[in-house]
Amino acid sequence: MTNEQMIHENKALIDNEARKYPHIPFHVMQIESYKIARNAAKSYNKTSGVKFSTHLTNQLKQLSRISTQYGNIIRIPENKQYQINKLNQVESHLESEFGRMPTVAEMADSTGFGLGVVNNLLKRRKKEISVNNIASNQLFDSGASDDWVHYVYHDLPARDKLIFEHKVGFGNRPILGNVDIGKKLALSTKIVDQRVKMITKKLEEGMHV
Repeated sequence: MTNEQMIHENKALIDNEARKYPHIPFHVMQIESYKIARNAAKSYNKTSGVKFSTHLTNQLKQLSRISTQYGNIIRIPENKQYQINKLNQVESHLESEFGRMPTVAEMADSTGFGLGVVNNLLKRRKKEISVNNIASNQLFDSGASDDWVHYVYHDLPARDKLIFEHKVGFGNRPILGNVDIGKKLALSTKIVDQRVKMITKKLEEGMHV
């Protein structure tokens, strides 16, 4: 089993550990969790007799220190964090339903928030991500930071993971154009184009504001 497969099989554990720190934006702790998980996979000794999940849980205790570090930097009102979490959930649901990134108006309609509130939440979320110092200057071709790329990858549904892998050669997949990706996955080129744009937009969130 590869390191990426071990991490994928323990996604629930990683996300649950990230949720233990409600005073820090979930997506910030999630990024840190996946960074620790990748290091844990690299350091894991398969002959030790210890399950990877146990090794990973022990490594994820580092989140406590990171939580303290960010707690000294980030102060987000509880009601705003609730709104951001709700927005994230709605955005993910609408992406799956529509096969594309939802518009601000669609997210406002589904959350019950006003357009101005949604726009402000999106700006706040983007700034919080930049605080994590995960930004860089290019996209997709590993321009976003390694931590952010892995976070985006692990948060994608299975179909989009395959598109991502073939787009950038992730996991040693052959790099393909959108047309060839569509043929391989039995998808129209239009759908592949839409998913690539969605993934690219997520990677853009890892750039400085």
